[in-house]
Amino acid sequence: MEYRELGQTGLCVSRLCFGALTMGPLQRGLSPVEGSKVLRRALDLGVNFIDTAELYQTYDHIRLALQGLEASRPIVVATKSYAYTREGMLKSIEQAQHGLGLECIPIFMLHEQESSHTLRGHWPALEVLWEAKKAGVVQACGISTHHVEGVLAASTIPEIDVISPLINLTGIGIQGGSRDEMLQAIAQAAALGKGIVAMKPLGGGHLLAHWSAALDYLLAKADIHAIAVGMKTVEEVEHNIAYFRGLQDVPTPQITSRRLHIDDWCLGCGACVKACPNGALEVREGKAVVVSQDQCVFCGYCGANCPEFAIKVI
Repeated sequence: MEYRELGQTGLCVSRLCFGALTMGPLQRGLSPVEGSKVLRRALDLGVNFIDTAELYQTYDHIRLALQGLEASRPIVVATKSYAYTREGMLKSIEQAQHGLGLECIPIFMLHEQESSHTLRGHWPALEVLWEAKKAGVVQACGISTHHVEGVLAASTIPEIDVISPLINLTGIGIQGGSRDEMLQAIAQAAALGKGIVAMKPLGGGHLLAHWSAALDYLLAKADIHAIAVGMKTVEEVEHNIAYFRGLQDVPTPQITSRRLHIDDWCLGCGACVKACPNGALEVREGKAVVVSQDQCVFCGYCGANCPEFAIKVI
């Protein structure tokens, strides 16, 4: 397994990062015990980097996987919160500490930032993260973003250590610019010492048919220190680790198609439409519908914001 220094954080992480969204209740719905077994296999095989979020509801899965673990390298967990107030971020940090069973959170990020304007709107929460870093409660602070402008804005803030941008072979899901413009923004951020953790390398499943080309594309980018790949089975873990170790003759995994399912009890409230960062949903005739299959990256944010839990990735 290849390991990289994550910018100037002092953290050394496996190039393959275990994306915890896929195994949780927003997607596959593995129980904490089931999910912990999948994650534990990744940790046993050398992965030391885990990406999660308060939204993903996978803290229990991760805590169970870490129990009794004797790892050769420190485990780095990155989590995220939508908090924008001091009180909200303090609560999010406490929830992460309790849920993950960690006194110090290696990486804590603001979830899904868009620009300098949204960063200003979240400034009180950022200040809490910086205070927590000084107090030793958080090791590194950062943001995740689907937006080119989000990367550019975060790169100018010295106190932001890590940026997790959406980037992939075809650029699906990138907002406010092209794939190449996102790469330019990433290069600028990396040159300024930011740790870069790529997300959606397979475009939320849209690039599964071209998985090797999609992974090779990002693995060749020196500015990208780690790549978060969602995994939900031991077979996927073993496949991805083998490929990241350089085994080019790894057989093609079984391709499972994914789609959004909207239940009949949808009230058409529009919460999912507001939550979708890619404009893939609309409310028509009193019910949410997918209007752009090409723009949907199966992030699950729509389902997480549905008050009736009527929309799921299946």
